[in-house]
Amino acid sequence: MTKQPSLTISKVDAAHRQLRTAITLWFAESDPVSTHTLVFAAYEVLHTVSKKRTPSRRDLLFDSDRIKDEYRSEFNKIIKKPAYFFKHADREPEGIINFDPNINVPFILFATIARYYCNIQESQEESTFLWWLRINRPQLNTELGGKEIANLFPVKTLESIRRMPKRDFFEGFRDTKYLRRRFDALAASHFIGVIK
Repeated sequence: MTKQPSLTISKVDAAHRQLRTAITLWFAESDPVSTHTLVFAAYEVLHTVSKKRTPSRRDLLFDSDRIKDEYRSEFNKIIKKPAYFFKHADREPEGIINFDPNINVPFILFATIARYYCNIQESQEESTFLWWLRINRPQLNTELGGKEIANLFPVKTLESIRRMPKRDFFEGFRDTKYLRRRFDALAASHFIGVIK
């Protein structure tokens, strides 16, 4: 067996690797529990580091200014429950949970936003995810973001892309440097109005 060399890695680098892997699993429609465990771990680190680097920001999941302070603890318990259930056996070792895999989408999105606040270069996986979200969840775009998408793609092309399996979208986007460059040019700042 070949011995692998040790890695010198920061918490932020580890979190970014976890996020990239979680996105890859999500596009592959692989195990949603593993996807959630990875993206939650990434989000927790990126959230904490981004808070230290930008103390005034209040627009991520755990400290959103859209949640009243008196309900924040209750809100956080609800959104943290699946990840804590998957990671720990000290409470309810024989427990069962009803898990909604759709929670992975907001965690991926907000981990990507937290990564932005940490001044880390966007990965190809994140860029692909944001493109997928902009195209497949148009209701999340700001008015300007919606116009940009409409200007980039004819209606029939958008319809065709929306019917595409996520795995095919991921593979196709990875192989299309043109789309990635266009996305970077759009600067994602119009998407949902959350990245400033």
